[in-house]
Amino acid sequence: MADIVKAAAIARARFYENFASKEDCFFALYETATEATLDRVGTACATSIESFPERVSAGIAALLAAIEADRDAARACIVEGPAVGPPINGRFEKVIGDFAALLRTGRGDAGPSELPETVEETVVGGLYWLLYHALLEERPKRIGRLRPQLVEFSLIPFIGAEAAAAAAG
Repeated sequence: MADIVKAAAIARARFYENFASKEDCFFALYETATEATLDRVGTACATSIESFPERVSAGIAALLAAIEADRDAARACIVEGPAVGPPINGRFEKVIGDFAALLRTGRGDAGPSELPETVEETVVGGLYWLLYHALLEERPKRIGRLRPQLVEFSLIPFIGAEAAAAAAG
């Protein structure tokens, strides 16, 4: 607690006026950061009225821009979040589900499919772990360069490897 109130330059009493605990403070950060990022990605997808692959690419570009804009918040949510353990599980599942819903909105545009209903959650979970490892390795310049690989990874289940590689190009 001493480190938190010192870094925030506030009195301990003021901290407790806003948060019940360190965990409560972290959850507020997690929810604020993930909601802002979801809004940013959703807006990018909605304003790209092109094809499904182009909307996916726009969404991933917005996600990476959000991570680059606030690496500390990104690292807290993506890397430190799992360290909280079971208390964060519900929030984590909601974030995965919310991002999967964005991906699902374009699923019909990719053509007929026999994919399982949970493919979007699987893709978003894979994206999460790819970003987790990039942030864990603390390679700041690597995040932006991941866009083509993340786009291709996201599109393969929907449009196939060859078309995904072309779209990510």
